[in-house]
Amino acid sequence: MRRRVIGAALTILGVLAVVFAPLHVDAVGCDCSGPFGSYSRWDLIYWPPGWYWVHLPLLIIGVVLVVTGIVLLQGGARRFS
Repeated sequence: MRRRVIGAALTILGVLAVVFAPLHVDAVGCDCSGPFGSYSRWDLIYWPPGWYWVHLPLLIIGVVLVVTGIVLLQGGARRFS
């Protein structure tokens, strides 16, 4: 049971890491100068300028957590069935 709970928690954390990864959004028609920030998917989080580099590490960490969580969930199901 503990293995399945850990697997579910890791899967949820991985999905959240992928959803909250900063996306580079170009400002169209803006007359302002200077660096622009990024938003996460669905504009849930505003990432300040210079934080776009976090996109790739968050995606990698998120995918690894999702895969690890699914493996733990499936491993627990096979072991007890």
